[in-house]
Amino acid sequence: MSHNGEIARRNFLRAGTGAIASAMVGAPGLAGVGQHAYASANAIEPDPDRHVEVQLLNITDLHGYLQPAEVGGYNVLTDHAGAQVVVGGVGYLAAHLKRLRAGRKNSIFFASGDNFSGWTFEADSLANEPTVEVLNKLGLQFSTVGNHELDQRFPEYLIDHIEKGRPYGVPGLDGSFTDSTGKRFDGADFPFYTSNIVYADSGLSIVPPYSIVWVDAGRGRRLPVGFIHLTVLGTVTGSTSYQPGLGELDQIATVNKYTAELKARGVNAIVVSMHDGGAAGEDFNGLSDPTGFCFQLAAQASPDIAAIVTGHWHAAFNGMLPDPLGRPRPVVEAGCHGQLISEIVLRLDPRTGEVVRELTTSVNHPTTHDVPPDPEIQAIADYWVDQATRRYAQPVARQSAGFSRTANALGESTMGDLAADALYWLANQDGSRADLALFATAPAAGSAALGGDGLTYARGDVPGDEDGVVLFGEAWNAFGYGAVVLTVTVTGAAVHAALEGQWTAGQGGTTAFAPLAVSHNVRYSVDLDRPAGSRIDPRTVFIDNTVLDTGRSYRLAGLSYTLIGADGTSAFTSFTDPVRGDRDREGFIRYLRQRQVIAPLPLTRVTAVGRSGQAG
Repeated sequence: MSHNGEIARRNFLRAGTGAIASAMVGAPGLAGVGQHAYASANAIEPDPDRHVEVQLLNITDLHGYLQPAEVGGYNVLTDHAGAQVVVGGVGYLAAHLKRLRAGRKNSIFFASGDNFSGWTFEADSLANEPTVEVLNKLGLQFSTVGNHELDQRFPEYLIDHIEKGRPYGVPGLDGSFTDSTGKRFDGADFPFYTSNIVYADSGLSIVPPYSIVWVDAGRGRRLPVGFIHLTVLGTVTGSTSYQPGLGELDQIATVNKYTAELKARGVNAIVVSMHDGGAAGEDFNGLSDPTGFCFQLAAQASPDIAAIVTGHWHAAFNGMLPDPLGRPRPVVEAGCHGQLISEIVLRLDPRTGEVVRELTTSVNHPTTHDVPPDPEIQAIADYWVDQATRRYAQPVARQSAGFSRTANALGESTMGDLAADALYWLANQDGSRADLALFATAPAAGSAALGGDGLTYARGDVPGDEDGVVLFGEAWNAFGYGAVVLTVTVTGAAVHAALEGQWTAGQGGTTAFAPLAVSHNVRYSVDLDRPAGSRIDPRTVFIDNTVLDTGRSYRLAGLSYTLIGADGTSAFTSFTDPVRGDRDREGFIRYLRQRQVIAPLPLTRVTAVGRSGQAG
């Protein structure tokens, strides 16, 4: 999925309004789309002596938002009366979790993916270790793999670093930081699962496909509850999570396969936790006008599945939908950024372990601020905010002058050239050998990876900042949005087509311009007197002082976002042999640290020819 598409969808599908009402199965007609079924409609009353009660508590798409997510309005929901309710923040999340768990013998707390990676500097810049510390302390028992859990190299990051606590990069510099207790990061206390992300060569799932929790059934007996985990399709080729060597399986076929396997193992209570979802109206405790893949799965997946818990869409809904046999089961999503906790209560037959479906209840609880935040969890969150402030102010390099995003008439800028050179260096350092690098400085569509004004020379407003010093936070904000640096094989003809594609003819004789920066070993000429599409003679394009050969192949370094065509660059979408490198931000900082001193280079990589002799 493209970065800009995901952000746009999040803004459109923000969790909306709704009354806090429990959705329950019971009388016919009360389990339909857009309707609530209440306890009074139940045909059977729960009996603690006859049924084993199991509480499922779920969050999804936390994305490292340890503090309330004020950007974008994600810290506010609107209740059924139209009043705004402030929500979010792990201190409040912890307080509500403690209240919901109180007195529960069988309470299972899990996440449906995207716990980390994303948009908070205090978590993302500290290798997501703050989020893991908080989730450990909250007692998270397991998590589905979300697309953003694969934003770094696999398995080195998710398995070796996050799960097992092994260093990723240089300890104390890139990760393995000191946590709020004074100890080095030693990994998650919870495992990750997915059934449909597999190794491309073997077809085996990259982590276990399902988890089983044994609950107390009384009198020394235990009953199993199985959780099958799914990850959104498109993860392995997404711009932030691109993973060469991995593949994906159909979600419905996969979940049905593992449902049958669990049943064969004697597991009769089965839940799907999926990092894919949908949208279903404005009421966070309702379900109306559903759209999205989770509702296709709800209609087609095995009727042996008792509940479906979703994520990824950053939406909020709660309701009952019929399985293929017409029996209702809950389908829920808990928004994002710690806005909500989904609670599903299952009642099991103590003899068979089967879910008594007509007794299932579900409700989404907003993490309101009308209770005091849990002091221990809030202290952890505050500790990491302080560490992020220190992280921002760390020097990473010096610069002899400012680097600006402002481009000349041919689209070349000092900041764009610096970014292209960083991509070229990173690809060659990582052993993938790039012949050249290209970088979209002002793409035709989607997000631009250059932020702010570039890297200014003058002192800023951060304590300790000095003229000519590049701080970690300045570099982090100047380049990148979490895309992957890829090195791929393309044809010389594709390189020429991409350069030509910077200019596109519009209506009324206008021409749109979406410039590409090129690495320092590339130069070419442009004749702006000619029409768009025929402005660059391939014989004027040089790579390492050799004329571009449109008939041969080249190894090209670029951001995944550009190479898959998410930013409007279509010339490279048929690339082959991808090799994954760093993410853009971490890679850029790595480049700056290696260079130590950077200086803007003359803007001579692109020159104008033709009657005018200049761009115009």
